[in-house]
Amino acid sequence: MAEKAAHPTNGRQGCRAIWRPHRNRYRHLRLRANGSAFRWRKLRRGALPYRRCRSKTASRQGVRRFHPTHRTMPERHPTMPDTRRPAESRLKTPPRYGRRALVAVRAATRAAALACTLSAMASASMGIGMPTALAAPPVPAAQNVDPRHPLEIEALTRPREVLAKLPAARKALAVGDRVGAAKLALAEANACRVIADWRCQRRAGSTAVTEADRTSSVYLQVRARIALGRGLSRLGDFNSAARVLAEAQRRLGEHGDDELMADVLLAYSSISERLGKLDESYRYAKEGLAHAPAETQTDMRLRLLRNMAHIAAERGRPEEARTLLQEANVLLPKTGDPKLAAEVLLEVARAARATGDADTVEAMGERIGAIGDRLRNTQLHGLSYETRAQALELRGRKAEAVALFRQAQTAFAALNLHQDESRTVRAMVNLQLAGTDKERLPASISRLIQLNDRIARTEREAAAADFEERLRYAESDAELARANAKAENERLRAMASEDKNRYLLVAGVLAICTLGVVAVLYAQQRRHATLMRERGREMEIAISTDFLTSVHSRRYITDAGNAAFERARATGEGFAVAVVDIDRFKTINDRYGHAVGDDVLKAVAQAMRGVCRDSDTLGRYGGEEFAVLLEGIAPEHALAAAERLRKAVAAIELRVGDAAIAPTASVGVACIAADDPDFDHLLVRADRALYRAKEDGRDRVVLAD
Repeated sequence: MAEKAAHPTNGRQGCRAIWRPHRNRYRHLRLRANGSAFRWRKLRRGALPYRRCRSKTASRQGVRRFHPTHRTMPERHPTMPDTRRPAESRLKTPPRYGRRALVAVRAATRAAALACTLSAMASASMGIGMPTALAAPPVPAAQNVDPRHPLEIEALTRPREVLAKLPAARKALAVGDRVGAAKLALAEANACRVIADWRCQRRAGSTAVTEADRTSSVYLQVRARIALGRGLSRLGDFNSAARVLAEAQRRLGEHGDDELMADVLLAYSSISERLGKLDESYRYAKEGLAHAPAETQTDMRLRLLRNMAHIAAERGRPEEARTLLQEANVLLPKTGDPKLAAEVLLEVARAARATGDADTVEAMGERIGAIGDRLRNTQLHGLSYETRAQALELRGRKAEAVALFRQAQTAFAALNLHQDESRTVRAMVNLQLAGTDKERLPASISRLIQLNDRIARTEREAAAADFEERLRYAESDAELARANAKAENERLRAMASEDKNRYLLVAGVLAICTLGVVAVLYAQQRRHATLMRERGREMEIAISTDFLTSVHSRRYITDAGNAAFERARATGEGFAVAVVDIDRFKTINDRYGHAVGDDVLKAVAQAMRGVCRDSDTLGRYGGEEFAVLLEGIAPEHALAAAERLRKAVAAIELRVGDAAIAPTASVGVACIAADDPDFDHLLVRADRALYRAKEDGRDRVVLAD
């Protein structure tokens, strides 16, 4: 009978199938890659030679491999490493020379299995990991192979129309079109950016990240994270924005797409500017220019030049700002983003106003007005009126300037742009105080007061909403961390179970193994189990402990506070919460740096830990704020306990060079009351007491009412 060809590998190195004729039946011998088992399977005469073989990698991708002769064999998944050997190097079945030859072949095969097993055992004992073919592939450099969706480009000039078209465009997508879904999410993020709806941009950026991660396009994954990072930074969540941009830069690689690298650096520059770190913002923008040539990336270069010019003007370098804006002005005719062109023209007008160049200010105002006419944008009309009024003010034509300021106010008021309206009203008040249009001065001052009140109220409401949303995000992050830790524990347990099964199979096949080999395998298994338990405990400790100060984390304090509150309610014992906040901590960070600020936090945590009772629970609640749970304490003693915490902080003295840092702390204390519905209400009372301590002069303890 003719010799059968060797079976291809099944996704693991060294895994092969040998087909041999034996009377009227075939016997199929499968040798696993780790040599841990023999498996015989009989096929009826005339049956199709077919075997289904699944590896770990293929199982994760949902892919099955079949014998090449099977007519429904699927193609290899593109993300799955191909470990098959060339056809000429595969093991061929020896011809049949009789029963003795067959027995010899079987003995040789078993010897090979024994050698493979011993090699796997030696690799495991020496800590050798999985084969290179199964290791996770490195992140490739991003390639700009995904053209932008037409709606994303249209969003630059017609953002609201694009937002109205998006639901229909999503319905028109094919089922499973992740690339199209990611591009539409990026178009939505761009439209939200143009209309300055930052919450919308964050939501769309998060959707784009989810959809892009389900594709193989690194270009889309990086762009989605850039869009999300911009939205987060505009909402003031700079830590999350920095993490998202760092992940985008990691996926981009060292030699990634220049356009994306420039976009990442632009985002870093904007975040640094909003944080007041102007020098770092200037450096990031300057680095981005090297990745944004004017010939191919006009819009990106314009944004970087705008940032650099604004910072140069803020730093008192008008000549440098003028040079940068001149280069930007040359690129303006090439840009397809009207809003970006208007922003650059505004920077040119500001720089010219600082030098008293009224002609340039007026020219820029007229160009902004032309863009507003083309886009039918009322906000740009208001900015045009305001800029031209500033030019008239520089020429001394104050009456005409007041009239144009009033037109700008009307335009901004129609759009409820309170910040812009307040700026124009303030300019009118200054001119009216100087003697121009005095009759309307009381009305202008009244309107300015109303606008300031409305702006303050809006900012408070936005801050409250943003705080609640950040709190929800923090809770979801903590839940996600716990779920990841649980999944990691389950994975380690599964690995331990797989190792155990492999060792048991090896022991069953190799009956002649000595008792010493069995003892070594058992010790290895125990060592793995111990390591996994230790890693599980370390993960639990990491979740419940603040990594900087080594005190309890906010999540732990919240859970412990709820439990202590319920116990106090049930038993009637006293319970109090003290919220400690380091005074003027931002000044320490700004003056001495964040490293010294971290040392102050550690010293404060250590000092308070020294005066806490064994039953007290100390944790870092956020930033420079700590919380202490005082269980079983009477209300009259809670104030004394808080005073001990304050004195412990006041006794700290850190040396930084020749300077000495003596931090102080304000403490708010709240004792459990009958009208407290839950622990969160008690914590809010303590927080209010803390704010009263701040208002009364800091470095003091205030007991909540």
